[in-house]
Amino acid sequence: MAPSLLPSSEIRLDYPLYALDFDPQDANRLVVGGGGGPGRSGVSNKISVLDASHQDALQVVSEVTLSRDEDSVTALAVGPRRKNSIVVYAGINSSQADIQKGKNEHFRALAVDQPSKTKAPARAKITELSRSALFSSKDPEAYQRLLRITPPVAGQPQVGAIATGLAKDAQIVLFDIPSTGTATSKARGTLELVKEAMDIEILQTGEDEWQLLYCDELEIFTVNIKKGSADAPRLIYTMPLDVTTGQAARPTLRSIRYLTSDFILAAANMPKAGGVLLYGFRLPAEKLGPEGKANLAISLRMPRGVTRATGMAVRNLSPPASLLVKQGDSQFVVAVAGHDSSITLYTLDHQTVGNINLIANLHIITTLKTVHPGPISGLAFSHFLAPKAVTMRVHHLKLASIGSMGNTCVVHSIPLKKLKEKSASARRGAGPPRTPRYVVALKSHGPSAAGLLFFTMFFGLLVCLVAQGLLEIKGLSGPVVYAKSYTPARWHADWKRRHPAETATAVIPPPSEETTPAFLADYLAGNQLSAEDKVVLLSVDEAGSGVKLDKHNSEQHGLAHEWDALPPAQKNAWKRALKKAGHWGEETGEAIFKGILFGEIGGAVGQMVAG
Repeated sequence: MAPSLLPSSEIRLDYPLYALDFDPQDANRLVVGGGGGPGRSGVSNKISVLDASHQDALQVVSEVTLSRDEDSVTALAVGPRRKNSIVVYAGINSSQADIQKGKNEHFRALAVDQPSKTKAPARAKITELSRSALFSSKDPEAYQRLLRITPPVAGQPQVGAIATGLAKDAQIVLFDIPSTGTATSKARGTLELVKEAMDIEILQTGEDEWQLLYCDELEIFTVNIKKGSADAPRLIYTMPLDVTTGQAARPTLRSIRYLTSDFILAAANMPKAGGVLLYGFRLPAEKLGPEGKANLAISLRMPRGVTRATGMAVRNLSPPASLLVKQGDSQFVVAVAGHDSSITLYTLDHQTVGNINLIANLHIITTLKTVHPGPISGLAFSHFLAPKAVTMRVHHLKLASIGSMGNTCVVHSIPLKKLKEKSASARRGAGPPRTPRYVVALKSHGPSAAGLLFFTMFFGLLVCLVAQGLLEIKGLSGPVVYAKSYTPARWHADWKRRHPAETATAVIPPPSEETTPAFLADYLAGNQLSAEDKVVLLSVDEAGSGVKLDKHNSEQHGLAHEWDALPPAQKNAWKRALKKAGHWGEETGEAIFKGILFGEIGGAVGQMVAG
């Protein structure tokens, strides 16, 4: 189960859970729904209201059992208050008998009364307000898979959107959310889709203006909505091909969410369960027209253990107070559910510099392992409104998740802290006091450099081992890695042949038929004994068959002179000695002797010359 880093509470209900949402005005009220579908399974279809006010326990305070002849709850959203109750919108297919007759009243509205202070908590009343068919499709397999409504804004009407699932003719339907006292929702437009929507989202962008965001597996679209009209869908992003491999397989979009009216966040699954990518996009400006495209603003690959995402939730910790106020600096909290029943938490910063808005620092907080005994079927954050007055109480953002196989609901409490101002001078002259800004109290961190550090250390160690092996092969080091024991013997011979200067004394071999007058110069060059080395010819070798070359050492070799400084007798003696050894000829000239030191001819060399 989840680690103790975050306080958590859990409840197991008697039916599978498929949908959930928090009350926008009460972070302690959570609504969940699901069921076993038509009555053949024997499992009820229900909607339950949970009290999440305690960090160590969840409690059912209201519950309604729905018809077993109808389908389970597949989508759910909590709407505005209606007198002393809240309105819950849900997707519930009608009975099979009604669907076969072409009647599927899939869109439901229910009123959930405030929990009674005098009655038992589970007896609080839930009443159905209305049911209607918003989809025009008569496909008996179709159902209401997705449901989203705009966040509440004071004094502004809300709009919602629903999308089909398993329909032959995919659709998205926009609808008005009734004002207080009215129950029936009316459709305000239908989008016919080429491909079924993978996810949808809707946001209010101005007075009587909204924007719909939706995606299929490879493309993202927006639709601008005004009072009484809607623009055509606008393609803002297409998942590109991998130009490095040329493969047709591309990451597929799984979930999208608005950050602000300028930015969205998307989760995409790589091919063949290769991992999960998070993309932050800047939406195109309206002045760019239909051809404007979204620009990638930030991206991140999730931990490799999460090979596929199943859902995502996002919450703004400092939302604007009204539509007239632009989004300022803020922190977003992001939760991504993995196929392995894990939840990975991130923070993301929205930064404002003058008139420029940026998103940055998509950093991980933690990964909660095995939150549910089976797949996670839904995620939702509570709404957070920063308190106007500073209190000593620790505030929390709640994250709810549900599992369909285990019938479980888990709520994690994420601690928040008040962000301190940089300095008192920064507050002076800044206008009226601002609402305190809150951020996650837990430390988040960017991508780890451990992998790069490990690779660098490994590569450095490998270079050192290779270098040590070469030194051993050359005979310049004692055995450490014992390179000579597992390398070919010819490598060792090659080093001796190519680099004989490693020995203390080099001997010019005796002349042969292949010897040429230029042999001396070639020999010196081949042994890297240049004029700068001050090579001196000393004497014949011990066998009397050649002339030795060695680097000059005045203490060992005595006085030596350059060629031009030798007396004529010495020059002639050296010429005769070299000529007799077959290493010099008259046609060679004396240029090859420039810069070379010669010792005094005498002794053995004299004998060799005389002989």
